[in-house]
Amino acid sequence: MRSDACIGLYLAELHFPEARTLKEKRAPLASLRDVMQSRFRASFSEVGLQDVWQRARILVVVASSSLARARDRLDDIDRYVHAREYEFVVARVVLKTADPVDGIWDIDS
Repeated sequence: MRSDACIGLYLAELHFPEARTLKEKRAPLASLRDVMQSRFRASFSEVGLQDVWQRARILVVVASSSLARARDRLDDIDRYVHAREYEFVVARVVLKTADPVDGIWDIDS
């Protein structure tokens, strides 16, 4: 039996040029996390640079029933993150990929 389950990963580094403290960085990150969870139904985590007050590395993960839908959701997330450049600068998108779960492990075993 073939599964159509897919996951999408979005890993990005953000720069907060106006932040002078960790608290000033955390407010827009918390807002971004809330939008990822509610609007995009995605998991969000700050996965690097937590103790650096002007930079953050974020990971957003989506699950979908089709590869096309997972890719569309990642594109929507990427556009949304770039649209918030009034709060932070997207220094770089490290990874943006969607893959069928079948390709990651053998689910028929």
